[in-house]
Amino acid sequence: MISTVADSIETSLEQVRKQHQLTTSQFLVEIHMLHKRIDTLEAAASMKEVTRFATREELSERIRATPAGQYCLLLVGARGLRRAEVHFGKDAGEELFGAFAKRLRNSLPTSSMIARWGSEEFAAILVAKKSEAMASAKWVTEHLSGAYSCLIAGRAVRPVLQITVGVIDTAAQDTAERIIERIGLFLVGQT
Repeated sequence: MISTVADSIETSLEQVRKQHQLTTSQFLVEIHMLHKRIDTLEAAASMKEVTRFATREELSERIRATPAGQYCLLLVGARGLRRAEVHFGKDAGEELFGAFAKRLRNSLPTSSMIARWGSEEFAAILVAKKSEAMASAKWVTEHLSGAYSCLIAGRAVRPVLQITVGVIDTAAQDTAERIIERIGLFLVGQT
C-alpha cells in the first residue's frame, strides 16, 4: 500500500514538474515577445523624436521672443521629399523624411531649434556667428544632398534629395516680422 501511494505521489510530482516546465517555457516565449515589442516601440519613439520638428508657428514665436542679432537662421530646401512619396509610396516618403531629419538634426548643434516651414522647407535657429552658420550651411549642402536608401516591402529604393541652403544673419535693427518675411521669401523662391 505504501508502494502504491509512493508511486501515485511520484506520478503526481512528475505531472507537476512537466506542467511547471510548460508554464515556464510559455512565460519565456511571452517575455521574449514583449522584449521585441518594447524594442520596436522604443525604436519608433526614438525615430519620432528625431523627426519631430517645431512648426512654422513655434519658430515664429521663438523669433519674436529672441532679440535679433543674437542668432542666424539656416534655411533648407529639400527637393525630392514629395516626389519620393508620389513615386515610391507613402512609406518611402516617411522613411526618406526620417533619414533626412536624422541627418539634419545630427548636422546642427543640439541647441538649434529646427522647424518644418513647409512640406520640403525647413528653418533652424543657430546661436552662431554668420561665418559659423555659413560653414554649417556648406556642410549640410554637401552631406545631405544625394541618394538615400529606403527599404520598401523588402525592396531597396534610392530616392534623391536636392538640398539648397541659405543663411539669414539677423541684425539688431531687424524686426521679427521682417525676419519671418525673409524666411518665406527665401523658401518660396526655392520651389
